[in-house]
Amino acid sequence: KVPSTQGLSDQEGEKEQEEPAERLSTEVYKDSPTCPPFACTPDIPKPPVSFRTPPVRKDHIKSGSDSSMKRKKPRSILPLSTSMDHRSKEELHQDCMRLATCLHSKDQEEDLPSNSGDHVHLGLFTNRPTLYRLVEAEGKSHLENGHPELFQQLMVWKGDLKGALQSAAERGELTDQLVAFAPMAGYQAWVWTVEAFAKQLCFQEQHVKAASYLLSLHKVYEAVELLKSHGFFREAIAIAKARLRPEDPVLKDLYTSWAVVLEKDGHYSLAAKGYLGAASPYDAAKVLSKKGDHTSLKAAAELALIAGEKDLSVTFSFRCAQELLSAKNWVGAQEVLQKHESLLGHRLVFCLNELLHKCLSERNPVQNRSPSTPCYNSWVVRQDCSFIEMVITVWQSIFGVHSAGQAQSIFDQLRTIQYPPATCNTPPQQLLFYISHELTLALLTHHTALWEEAVKAFLRAVTRGYDAGNFTLMQEICNIIFPTGCDHLREKLDSSDAQSLAAYRSLQAFVAYGQLYHLWWNLPGDSLVSEHPRLTSEVCDKEQSPLYGQSNGASAFKSAEDVQDTEARTDEFFPKRDNNGASSETDSSPNSNLLKERQAKLRTCGVLLSEEHAAVQSVQRDISRIQQTLADMIHQHQKNNLQQSTTDEQDSVETQHSQPSPNQNMNKVSEPFSLPDLMKQLTEANQKLAEFSTHIKDLPFPDVLECCLVMLHVGAPWGVDLDPELQEQCLHLLQKYKGTDMYKEACRKFFT
Repeated sequence: KVPSTQGLSDQEGEKEQEEPAERLSTEVYKDSPTCPPFACTPDIPKPPVSFRTPPVRKDHIKSGSDSSMKRKKPRSILPLSTSMDHRSKEELHQDCMRLATCLHSKDQEEDLPSNSGDHVHLGLFTNRPTLYRLVEAEGKSHLENGHPELFQQLMVWKGDLKGALQSAAERGELTDQLVAFAPMAGYQAWVWTVEAFAKQLCFQEQHVKAASYLLSLHKVYEAVELLKSHGFFREAIAIAKARLRPEDPVLKDLYTSWAVVLEKDGHYSLAAKGYLGAASPYDAAKVLSKKGDHTSLKAAAELALIAGEKDLSVTFSFRCAQELLSAKNWVGAQEVLQKHESLLGHRLVFCLNELLHKCLSERNPVQNRSPSTPCYNSWVVRQDCSFIEMVITVWQSIFGVHSAGQAQSIFDQLRTIQYPPATCNTPPQQLLFYISHELTLALLTHHTALWEEAVKAFLRAVTRGYDAGNFTLMQEICNIIFPTGCDHLREKLDSSDAQSLAAYRSLQAFVAYGQLYHLWWNLPGDSLVSEHPRLTSEVCDKEQSPLYGQSNGASAFKSAEDVQDTEARTDEFFPKRDNNGASSETDSSPNSNLLKERQAKLRTCGVLLSEEHAAVQSVQRDISRIQQTLADMIHQHQKNNLQQSTTDEQDSVETQHSQPSPNQNMNKVSEPFSLPDLMKQLTEANQKLAEFSTHIKDLPFPDVLECCLVMLHVGAPWGVDLDPELQEQCLHLLQKYKGTDMYKEACRKFFT
């Protein structure tokens, strides 16, 4: 017999119900047969397997922890009614009396519950209007205590679902449960509730969840736009891809917008995916190449080639090859370039650059700053020929350039490419590539017998190193390309073409320019030097200075004091010579042959003594000097104005001055040149410069006065006699065009 639980509280009743259930489960567990070990005997029938739930292990709770013994009860949804039922016994008895009177007295059925607010809790046992008042009081209490969800639940119980939804929407307290109840109030109420809840989620920054609720209303475009506007491009694309047509423009706009954001943040690979999704492979290849390394450029070139953008693929392939060239990887550069037939000309340039770099590395004139090891192609190269013949042989055997028509088409393609002028800041590897490009043009025209273009290209290649301030590289290029001089080119030129002849003279001058310094920097022989070891060390230390390989122009030779000191010491060791240049002592036969050879080389340097170029360079130096004077004058004027304004401000603050400021005295100093005089000199100099031929002014030429000084200094220290004609010509040019203070000081020894 189950004992009665009437009159007990809910907690006590639960305890009494748990105890017999616990005992019953324990007994069943103890009496249940244990499973015997598994046996393979077929005679013994297997007992039926019964699955019993093992008893839940009951943790023993310490008696000292009172808080853990009590189970946490959920919050009561009718707290006022519950609290009124926990009053004193007398008050509860009074409630029973009033309730009985209300229920059994027809006269007081309507009046009793509404007499006072203290009896509202009795509405749970009386009629509906009283219950509504109880629910209203309970809901008000929940709102005051900050539990709106309980108030909304009471409204749902009451049946006022629309009121609950409206109240929750106004307060921004809609929940998933209320939205689930909304269809009970009708379709329009549900639509309104879902839209309100989506707005509420947006204010709470739960945009993905808001988009899901908009999808429940079949508002796909609104959901996609919501996600896109808040940067959820992945989610927006997933929804649009699943719910919209493939040709819908919204999908392409999503891909493009996402790609733009990724590109701005520097995620170029992901941005390329976005552009590909938007069917824009051109933009995908461009953004993929933005990083600029050879791997990205190679991927961009391959992508553009797959997409059919051949011109773009060619551009990226060439850029990738240049990056590989900077890493001295000529093998990788050729692999990238060979995918496009239109890049055959560039393959020839890279081939010549590789062979030139290998040749320069053997001579070791350039310091290798890059730690990377060169990766050369395994081409079979002839060693018993000149550099030009070697390059042309490789072109014919590896790249199949045999006919003059092929060379002409490649030349027409490469001549349209213009590289910036070389400066002191141009990297050595880039400078060598520019020179290789010009030499490729020269060899192509050499192959097609276009000698005028060949001379111009050779001149540009030589002067690239000169303009960049790398004299040693220019000298080595001349020695590699023209080991025996460039006189053979003169026979190929048309005598009536003044421009090509002027270019040839400039090229010849630069070749002689490098040879002149080679004579100055190298000792004639061991036998001659061994007699004077002290001279050898002093000359080598002073004249083989890094200054010569790092600068051009007048700074390439020593100062007048160093020259006089060196020549004074030379006179002590070498015998004096008479006016005809003959030595007072007899030279030994081995040294005489060497000196004659050096004298012949020095005689070929007479092409540097061009009076026309000396005159042009003198006028150009005058123009540069006047322009610099004007710039200094303007700078000083601005400085004086600033100082004057500062002095005026100080005068306005200070009332007494005992003496004038030094700035005012500085302004009173008379300037050596006035502005009108300088402008007049500049105009006259420009008029003189305009009278010269365009070929002489435009084409580069070594500094004539510098060459005169070097030639005059070469003979004395090493016993090389200068021809009287060359000596007289050098002195004449120095006397006539020594305009600057530097040249005057350097020429002082020869005119005293």
